[in-house]
Amino acid sequence: MKPLLLILITLATLAFQSCAFKPAIDDQGNITLRNPSKMMRNHGIRQFEKLKRTRVICNDPRYTIPVQRVAKRLKEVIILPGAEWEFVVFEDHSPNAFALPGGKVGINTGIFRIVGDDERSDAILAAVLGHEISHTVAAHAEQRLYRAAAFIFCCQLLWYEMDSNDIEHPEHALAAFALVGYLADSLPFSRKQEYESDKMGAVYMAKAGYDPRASIELWKRLENYHNLHGGQKPEILRTHPQDTSRIQALERFMPIALQHLNEQP
Repeated sequence: MKPLLLILITLATLAFQSCAFKPAIDDQGNITLRNPSKMMRNHGIRQFEKLKRTRVICNDPRYTIPVQRVAKRLKEVIILPGAEWEFVVFEDHSPNAFALPGGKVGINTGIFRIVGDDERSDAILAAVLGHEISHTVAAHAEQRLYRAAAFIFCCQLLWYEMDSNDIEHPEHALAAFALVGYLADSLPFSRKQEYESDKMGAVYMAKAGYDPRASIELWKRLENYHNLHGGQKPEILRTHPQDTSRIQALERFMPIALQHLNEQP
């Protein structure tokens, strides 16, 4: 294989990655469902069952009641065919939540330090849950899987080319290629998905009757939390955008999100 052909194949693969997945939300806040494949749904359900066996489940009504109350309203506006909805609170001090394909959502008790207990708590919790569920609606995990497969294919081509030309220590060049790809493609793509889920979550909470501006308040509270606990590493090294960047992006999007307030599904 000639170097030029290798370069062309690599560029074509990366170009396919860039254009194959269109945004799941447009400039007007209209969301396009990308229902995860049956394989991904089954995988998500199996992983969630494993988590329930290996982690401590919290049954404290201070947490479970608001989760079920907010989830009920969100489920009415989030279309996810084949979803087997389940919202489980786990004993975990980290302020986090997650969603897996198949309608499985986990909420750490630590997130309630951010959500608080005031008149805006339900709206902020809706921002948390709406964001996480949006990852599933947009099939973000499946996108990352296909993207990783394409990148591995490029690495195999590079290895074959170097091996065919008797290049010494090809593992060094391959490691450098992988590092550049991780920093220049994988991490930015992951951050792009986070921005997309922020916007989708704001639209979903608005449709459910929650003020989407609470999503901005969520990230302001998380920013304060992170500043008190050592800050954040540079964005170029992160899978998630900096809190400040998310706040600014949501502020720009908020006029669109507000148009969907109390909109019927």
